Amino acid sequence: MIARNFEVQKGTEATISKLPFSNEEYERRLEALRREMRTAGVDVFISFGPENIFYLTGHDTPAYQYVQACVVTMDATPINVIRHIDASNTLYNSWSKLAVGYQDEDEPISAIFALVQQVAKPDATIGLEDEAFFVSPKRYAMLTGLLQGAGYKTTATNPVGTLRLTKSAEEISCIRRAARISEKAMAAAIGAAGEGVNENFIAAEVWRVLVGNGGEFPGLPPFVTSGPRMCLAHATWSGRQLQAGDSLGFEIPGVVNRYVAPIYRCGTIGKPNAGFEKLAEACITSLEVLTASIKPGAVAADIHQVHVDNFSRYKLIVDHRTGYSVGVNYAPDWGEGNELSITRTERRELKPGMVFHLVPGVFIDDRTHITISETVLVTETGCEVITQYPRPLFIV
Repeated sequence: MIARNFEVQKGTEATISKLPFSNEEYERRLEALRREMRTAGVDVFISFGPENIFYLTGHDTPAYQYVQACVVTMDATPINVIRHIDASNTLYNSWSKLAVGYQDEDEPISAIFALVQQVAKPDATIGLEDEAFFVSPKRYAMLTGLLQGAGYKTTATNPVGTLRLTKSAEEISCIRRAARISEKAMAAAIGAAGEGVNENFIAAEVWRVLVGNGGEFPGLPPFVTSGPRMCLAHATWSGRQLQAGDSLGFEIPGVVNRYVAPIYRCGTIGKPNAGFEKLAEACITSLEVLTASIKPGAVAADIHQVHVDNFSRYKLIVDHRTGYSVGVNYAPDWGEGNELSITRTERRELKPGMVFHLVPGVFIDDRTHITISETVLVTETGCEVITQYPRPLFIV
């Protein structure tokens, strides 16, 4: 099945741009992963997700629709298996600088299999990441079959996703910088809004400020809704012209070194009606009780219940998660909710260094929607709100 010899290439020149994290930070991550591998009895770990490959090696490109993998052993620098033309991002601009490139006519799984044969004996146990979006079941099964056929033992695992949940000081610094960009972009969105203004103009102002202040591309676009479109979840700008009496919703993701700090605010053109004000009050008070309850050792399901109890005071029902982990982000998501979300069934405890986007919100049938959100950090003693922007409904 292997079309040719797949050789490991090494980048020997200085990186084209400064790496987002220190050498010590990458070493810390790699050693933490190896501890997990030793505990699980895994000799070689293969990661497929762009978030995890970036986390481990600094390889960064949006062209991850092509199969890519990071092969980690116990005693060598991680090696990325990447489409040939995108391997440049590892060779010239990553921490690891080791890559196996495959051509477009090659089967990518053949390249991964060939690399495993170079770095591991046939009786080794190979851990295969089982939570990645961009490896099809067909190819996952193909790799498993090749490895087992060659005498390797395989096991499905997801250690990097778990490690990413607790952020280091360097990662938290990126999230703080991203929050400052989110706040500036929110101010721009609100400043651009008004009767007669097109949603597209608001979105353009958001993008201008996000990028102009050093922001990178987010895993999801900013969300801009108004008037009757407020009943739509995760809706982008539509060209609609804002009218007097409209409600407005803006959710904005500042990103620094691939780390995101989202923020959601709502408002109105002219004075809001009493019903909309009451919905805003419910969201704001939920944020208050949530941030007061978040601390190390708190169980995610119990935090969710705090939000449920607060909403019940307003005769409202919580019908989605209270929040989700955020950190490294690539499309199709800016969150890490697939790794940890605050829901009624999640029994894991919160730890210092975890970062969440809290999203208390409510949809009222097909009429409207409101969410007021914050990005928050679990500290050693409680909760720090990282995003700083006034919570009350804005009026334009």
